[in-house]
Amino acid sequence: MVSFVGPSGVGKTTLIERLIPIFVAAGQRIGTVKHAPHGHDVDKHGSDSWRHRAAGAQAVLLAGTDGAVLFLAPEYGPHSGPQRHHQPGESEHMHRLAALVDTHLREVDIVLAEGYAPVHDVLIAVRRADVPAKAGDQPAPWFTVTDVPALSSDCGFDQLQTIADRILDRAYNR
Repeated sequence: MVSFVGPSGVGKTTLIERLIPIFVAAGQRIGTVKHAPHGHDVDKHGSDSWRHRAAGAQAVLLAGTDGAVLFLAPEYGPHSGPQRHHQPGESEHMHRLAALVDTHLREVDIVLAEGYAPVHDVLIAVRRADVPAKAGDQPAPWFTVTDVPALSSDCGFDQLQTIADRILDRAYNR
């Protein structure tokens, strides 16, 4: 799992969005994970799937011709199993995330995650000069994507192919 970390507003979502077509053009199947620290609201209040969840269902699969969404209760889901895309951190939440990725994103070649520093194979920092860095301890990144590259390992936001190539080289030991 390639985790892109940085404070809100530095461009993590845009960077991932712009990298995905490059990976797809290279024949890669891509999965993504988005950190939602304040929760999420993707199911409409009163809908049938919402009612199933409100009634106590531990898992609700909402499926149609255009795709599917799986809703899991906080305590439900895979808790262990083979680790393929990452090395989990210590918290139970991160272990659960790691198991969910292993279970539901098993068929993809590369998992791009936004905002999960403790769960990663590769950690890439995303920084902008005008956005203050996050406070607290962060694991050391493999490299940084920034608007002011200072180190030879840093990449600019316009170096999408270079970023994708570095990730592919690392993923496939090229």
